[in-house]
Parts: sequence; structure tokens; C-alpha cells
Amino acid sequence: MDTGILHTHHLLAVLLLVLVGAPIVFSQWAQRLKKVHMVLDTLLVLTGVYLLLKAPEAFSPPYLLKYILTLAAVGLAIAGSRRNNKRLSIAAFFLLTYAYGLSLQRDFFLKSEAQKVEKLAVQAPSVAEGQKLYSVLCSRCHGSDGQAKYRKSPSLHPIQNPDTNYWAAVIRNGKGMMPAHTYLSDNQISSLIAYLRSWQ
Repeated sequence: MDTGILHTHHLLAVLLLVLVGAPIVFSQWAQRLKKVHMVLDTLLVLTGVYLLLKAPEAFSPPYLLKYILTLAAVGLAIAGSRRNNKRLSIAAFFLLTYAYGLSLQRDFFLKSEAQKVEKLAVQAPSVAEGQKLYSVLCSRCHGSDGQAKYRKSPSLHPIQNPDTNYWAAVIRNGKGMMPAHTYLSDNQISSLIAYLRSWQ
């Protein structure tokens, strides 16, 4: 469900971009699209609030910047539509485009994590290094003991699938609301899996 809402949120953002941009070029469409605009604005905010309550890093600076820009863009778009002011609509379009671009830049949000762990488990894999990696990357969602902390985060006791390749793929590529950690080396992933196995 969470993944579906995330995809819906992205789709709404794209549709809203089109709705904000279309009247700039075709001014006669502004009045016709007002009701559709209002419905999409409401749905975008509602899905955004839902995802906000689900996201472990929801109040980190990059995310807060995105929320502020999105709300400002929606406000400008409404004002531009009501006053038939192209400048406000253009400003809303660019703000919304920038905010949407930020939301797609996972590397931007994960950059600080990559820097924190770049020196961990770079040699041979070990449970001790896996524990350090876990505390930086995983504990905020799955809990320090692996028993889950945030909503929808599964408990890691016991590991549901014992296959090492499966867990390596989940850690590297992400799953559902869990982000991908493509910057991790093979040794780092092996260390994380070794630490998870130490609980079993």
C-alpha cells in the first residue's frame, strides 16, 4: 500500500506540473481547469502528509526544503489561477519542478549516509563492522535490536528468507519504502548480513 501511495504521489505531482504549466501557454484553459486543479492539489497534499508520517527521515533538512517549496508552489499556483497572473503561475511551475526534482534525487538524500559509512567494513567482512553499519543505516527504522521501530518496518527476528543473495539484493536495491543503498561495497553488505545472522 505504501509503495502504491508513493507512486500515486509522484503521478499527482506530474499531473499538477502539467496543470500549472498548461494555462501559461493556453490562457483560455485556466478557468476550465480550476476544479481539477483543486482536486489534484488536495490529493497531492494528502498523499504527501501520509508519506510524511511514514518516512523515518521525514524532518531532515532536504525533506523540509521539499515540503516548503511544494506548499509555496501550490499557493502560487492557486493565486496565479485566481488572479489570472502568468508570472505567479510561471513561478509556481518552476518551484514545483524543482521540488519534484529534489524528490527524485535519492542520492541527494542518501549522500550523508554514504559519507558516514564509507570507511566502515572496507576490508574483510565482520560482524563488528556490520553492527556499526547497522547502527548508522538501519536502526532508525528496524530498531536497535532489529525488532522494528517505525510503522511497516518488518522485524528482523528471525530473518524471513535465509538466502544471502536475497538479502544482498534487498540492501543494495531497496524494497517498498526502504531506500536502495547502492553505494555500499560487497564487503559492507556482507558485514551487514553477518550481523543480522548473529541474531538468529
